[in-house]
Amino acid sequence: MSVNGKYASKLTGARVLIIGGTTGVGLAVAKASVEFGAASVIISSSNPDRINAAVLHLQQSYSTASCDIMGFPCDLKQEELLEPSIAALFDFSTTNGTKKLDHVIYTAGDQPIPRPLSEIDFSFIEEAGLVRLFAPLLVAKHAAKHTAPGPASSITFTSGISAYRPYPNWNAIGAYIASSEGLMRSFAVELKPLRVNLVCLGPVDTDLMARFYPKPDERKAVLDAIAEKATTGAVGKAEDVAEAYLYCMKNRNLSGSVIHSNAGILMV
Repeated sequence: MSVNGKYASKLTGARVLIIGGTTGVGLAVAKASVEFGAASVIISSSNPDRINAAVLHLQQSYSTASCDIMGFPCDLKQEELLEPSIAALFDFSTTNGTKKLDHVIYTAGDQPIPRPLSEIDFSFIEEAGLVRLFAPLLVAKHAAKHTAPGPASSITFTSGISAYRPYPNWNAIGAYIASSEGLMRSFAVELKPLRVNLVCLGPVDTDLMARFYPKPDERKAVLDAIAEKATTGAVGKAEDVAEAYLYCMKNRNLSGSVIHSNAGILMV
């Protein structure tokens, strides 16, 4: 489904791995990758049923695309299995190292459960870091071995605006989110000429928001309040913020950078 032309074809033939690619922003990036001509799109999450549903959805939505769409489970919340799971994902995504990846996107996360400082313990601190620090470190380690060298390839991580505007009781969670920026810059230097960047997101209207606010009226009230504050007058949609990841993949002059997509909320 790619379009001829220098700019529209920059992802043609690419092999793209999206960790956290079964829902929300990750799924939107998967769709965009298919539309821009990727040869292979591999999506991953901890839930095999969700993976199967997302793969089927993509295959049916893009039935005429010449793209190999696959999924593989990887649970980033199991500490003792964290690196073996990540290693298995990269082995699958590269056919045991015989096919290099061109782009790795990390949008994985879990539902934050804030605690006041008086109630945290080491177990809470450790658990909060699994998907926000420990997994990205190990993903970068294995991506370095399984990604084609050079500036045509990239790794893109994800953080949130709580790194700049902390929420109450997000102590450990907020600290890990804020660390993503320094982590990305370290990777960009250590893994050069492979490009490494970070997308920092504001509120996005996805199923994660629905899990935060399961009651429709409550969710609508929250979204309306966010939209009222945003300089765009609207809450971000997954298909809009997916453009930030496309930019990170396609701009071969971009590395060590933070791309913001937040509806202008940090300015008000």
